[in-house]
Amino acid sequence: MDSVLIDISDGIKLFNNGDYFEAHDFFEDIWVQVHDESRLFYQGLIQVAVGCYHLVCGNYKGSFNQFSKATEKLKKYDDCYHDVDLKKLLTETNNLIQVLLNHEPNRKLVVNFSDLPTITTKFCEN
Repeated sequence: MDSVLIDISDGIKLFNNGDYFEAHDFFEDIWVQVHDESRLFYQGLIQVAVGCYHLVCGNYKGSFNQFSKATEKLKKYDDCYHDVDLKKLLTETNNLIQVLLNHEPNRKLVVNFSDLPTITTKFCEN
């Protein structure tokens, strides 16, 4: 599958609406079919979605692990990749990693929906 031609706008809408499990499924359906240099990009999006899902369900360790794996993959790409503003997504995800690192165990973490990452699109020159 040629990943340059894939329309991921439905997955982005799901993610930005807080439907993280469904966004995970959407991106995973693409990931299993892609075998080019963008494969880790899609896996990173999956892991950010799973990290958000874990976070809203109170699984802080799972969230931290998924966010950490995602940032390792996504930082290998340009700041804008497949018309996704990865710089912004990585900044927001890294901010949550810091919140999770500073979180005291056995205390409930209050996370507002507005604190969660969003996937923003923009035209990429590359």
